[in-house]
Amino acid sequence: MPDSNNQKSVSKFARFSSLGIQMGAIIAFFTWLGTYLDEKYKTKTPWWTISLALFGVMAALILVIKEVIQISKEDE
Repeated sequence: MPDSNNQKSVSKFARFSSLGIQMGAIIAFFTWLGTYLDEKYKTKTPWWTISLALFGVMAALILVIKEVIQISKEDE
């Protein structure tokens, strides 16, 4: 049984590692989209960048919370 337990911990590590990459990609995409829209509409204050970056952070956190809940249910 030690191999099975070790395999579970490696699987969790891989899932959490990919979550970090996904979070970075989501936040980076929405921030890029915000800067693109600010440049396109030539806004003086970067409202698109600010709002979409915050939206990206919230979306990434929701993704992490859902994944943590799913992992905790699998451990039961």
